[in-house]
Amino acid sequence: MESHHVDDLEVIFDCAGRNDWGKFSFPVWYGIPVKIKWRSYTFDFNLQGRLKRITGSPSVWPDPTEMLKRTESDDFVYYGTDGYELSYDLLKNYYLPYSGKYESALSDARPLESAHVAQALSTFDCLCERAGRLASAAGDRRLKKFLATVAAMDRKMLAQEAGKLHSIIGGSLPVLPPDIIDVDYEVIPLMVTEGCDYQCRFCCFKTADGLKARSRSNIARQVKALRDLYGEDLVNYNSLVLGQNDALGAGEELLRETAETAYAGLRLGESCHGGAPNLFLFGSVGSFMSARESCFDILNALPFSTRINIGLESPDQATLDILGKPLKAVAVTEAFRKAQAVNRRWPNIDVTVNFVLGTDLPLRHLKAVRDLIADAAPCRDKGAVYLSPLIGAATRRQVLEDFRKLKRASALPVYLYLVQSL
Repeated sequence: MESHHVDDLEVIFDCAGRNDWGKFSFPVWYGIPVKIKWRSYTFDFNLQGRLKRITGSPSVWPDPTEMLKRTESDDFVYYGTDGYELSYDLLKNYYLPYSGKYESALSDARPLESAHVAQALSTFDCLCERAGRLASAAGDRRLKKFLATVAAMDRKMLAQEAGKLHSIIGGSLPVLPPDIIDVDYEVIPLMVTEGCDYQCRFCCFKTADGLKARSRSNIARQVKALRDLYGEDLVNYNSLVLGQNDALGAGEELLRETAETAYAGLRLGESCHGGAPNLFLFGSVGSFMSARESCFDILNALPFSTRINIGLESPDQATLDILGKPLKAVAVTEAFRKAQAVNRRWPNIDVTVNFVLGTDLPLRHLKAVRDLIADAAPCRDKGAVYLSPLIGAATRRQVLEDFRKLKRASALPVYLYLVQSL
């Protein structure tokens, strides 16, 4: 660790955090940030001088265990405890990430609209100006360069950098697979498909009509441009997410080539994080059921721990019809059974599934979900079931009540789905 004091700023380099993505009920940080301590705040930056996190002492922050985090898509997410009512048992995380978008069914809190968050961001604006003034007075070359970079990366420039990311991948990821909470949503996005063949009526994350795979040349261009954009901060990433909503539909050969190209081009095997790199993607019931054994052989042989999330929604036909999901209930049940079989056979693949929760759904929906997950055979902590509250159609009380009923009955791990985007 290397520390410098410049006037009233303290700048700390080489302050490596945890490398295991563990979950703790107290504040930790992961990876290798650069920290600036100023005016009772600690600002974490990535290795390219882009703001990553803000925490504060009790004089400026109501709870020093909570944190404001900035994503690479320039969204802010507040990590709050909410009294630990929403604990690891519910979320697979001790903190609830408030994006200000979809967590209303879980909590009434709006920390992103609070005065202390506004004050922290205002202080960050002042820090950028101050870093620019102090850069010229810094004697150390590394310190001088970093302060100049912080000064340049103000909020306007950070928004432009996020625009570059979306321009490179040719869109955004309106929803991330739920398993990405395991790596604190620290993933590099790469677009391999866009659109979806289902276009379900209930879905709030629709992209283009129909499923279309990107070309190999387009994917190669994305990898090269992402390498340049993330630069020296690539060391802080060991996880890749393939977009958009049905990447499994790209087919086994394109998935293999994409994963291998990204692994080498983005240097995912050289990350500061321990363990095998992670590969996250969505699959539809159709693409999952049509995937042959050879597809899973290929994915299992990759230098990744691969997580595939399948949106099943309901094993009840009346509920599927209400949701406007063009599936037969028998196909949902078959996909669930296949997910368990894949988890048992291929050690480097973990298939997880989603079911919806909603106040206006038929009562037999919950019974059908409960019966299905109660009969499943656990497989080494694989195969988690995520319950996704329908946006605007589920009260907090009902969500928690239904969640607890299903979790008690399930033979598999059950968690609530926290929607995040990138």
